[in-house]
Amino acid sequence: METSIIERKTMEWIIVKNVVQCGVFTMRHMETYKRETPWTCGFAKEGENNNRPDAQLRLLRNRYLSKIFLSEYNLQRQEIIKATKTFDKRLDRDAYLEDLDKNIEARLDLYFGRSK
Repeated sequence: METSIIERKTMEWIIVKNVVQCGVFTMRHMETYKRETPWTCGFAKEGENNNRPDAQLRLLRNRYLSKIFLSEYNLQRQEIIKATKTFDKRLDRDAYLEDLDKNIEARLDLYFGRSK
């Protein structure tokens, strides 16, 4: 590593305002980088007048989480599948999902002992 030459790539899609999704960006960059120029990974540019960047991140987050959760190497896979089936049977699941964003602070504190 000490003798390596670090080359910083210029990326048109750099997002300055979103510091929460760095894992999604990292995974997408590793997935698409092939040492070719120009390098495109499909991200929309920040500041576009639509919700495309957010929709792209949501789609990728769901894709990566699904692959991790359902991987045969995930030791908790069967528990996740069981919990998902139980959730699908809930009569209030739509209302529950709508309230999730309102309860983020409490969930972070409950699961990690901290909030945003």
